Amino acid sequence: MPAALPPEVVVRILNSITDRQTLCSCALTCRLWLPASRYNLFYRISICRRSNFDLLVRVREAAHIAPAFKNVRSLQLWEDKERPWIHLFPLIFSRRLPRMHFLTLGDFTWDESPLPQSFYTIGVDFPSVTTLKLWDGRFQSFTEFRRIVSAFTQLSWLSVDNVQWHVPPPCSSSDIQPSSPRLESLWFRASATCAAAVSTLVDWLTRTPSVGTISDLQLWEQDRSDLADIQRFIQALGAHLRHFQLSFKFWTRDQRLDLSGNPSLRGLHVRDIDAASSAFLPALLETLSPGNLVELVLYLRIPTLADLTNLGTVWTEVSSILSRNEFRHLERLTIWVHKVPPADVLPLADVLQEVRSWMPSLDSRILFRVLPWMFLED
Repeated sequence: MPAALPPEVVVRILNSITDRQTLCSCALTCRLWLPASRYNLFYRISICRRSNFDLLVRVREAAHIAPAFKNVRSLQLWEDKERPWIHLFPLIFSRRLPRMHFLTLGDFTWDESPLPQSFYTIGVDFPSVTTLKLWDGRFQSFTEFRRIVSAFTQLSWLSVDNVQWHVPPPCSSSDIQPSSPRLESLWFRASATCAAAVSTLVDWLTRTPSVGTISDLQLWEQDRSDLADIQRFIQALGAHLRHFQLSFKFWTRDQRLDLSGNPSLRGLHVRDIDAASSAFLPALLETLSPGNLVELVLYLRIPTLADLTNLGTVWTEVSSILSRNEFRHLERLTIWVHKVPPADVLPLADVLQEVRSWMPSLDSRILFRVLPWMFLED
């Protein structure tokens, strides 16, 4: 009979397994494999149906299961619209997840099923949460959204994707908690049906400590009417802002962002660059204080050969700017190509090579990559 593997080898093998069914099989293999298998099974929990929640409730007191809840680091709760249950989770599992740092709440319709007041103490129930993701949900009012976010006193990263609220927030600042939140990262994609979402969020955050702590700001899908509020926000963040993602969508000659007030930028991502909007790129680079810029990521859309030619013309100026001594600290330039001409017109490899040829002076100085986006449209 072959000798048993050393415990540390077993742990490393089991830690590399991501498939839950495989981990369940490993947990039933032998006693040596059980602790590491159970640890990884409980490290990340995702619940998307009421029946799954009910099962977890039934086994929570079992002697061989209860200790495993201390292993939970990431929890994803997806509402069951037929049988809502998320509002019950803090009541039943309060203080049982002492090491849970990542919390996701998704698919909720709290405009139709109002939350009980007890839910707003969720930060007390799960005090170790540092990352909160709110995805594809609806609040009755912005005040409810604000109360949930502010409930987590250790929160440093907030991701909001396609979330809406129906009632405008009150203008009074008396309801603002002066001590929270203190965000370091904010990733935000507004819901298409939520009017003035960016303005509402900016009005609130500029009156909280986050205005002095946010260093990473990722904005997706902003509207033309949002540009003035975004400019107001990045101006308020000032030198605290180190990583920023923006989109050229809806930019005009009179409506665009000015980053001259953010001299500490180390990473800049620019999305939605095409033949029409590429003219804004040289002007944007000219407004930067490039002394700290280490990484620049650009996202191109090149649907036709004519677009490829037009972009190449603009890139002569872009290459000239980035070759200046002011950008000497730039270490990485990545260009992601989202859309390309049909393969029978110009093969993808030739498109990537053409884009790369636009910047010969940078190729030898920095790490320069031109890559097809994972969901490339062709």
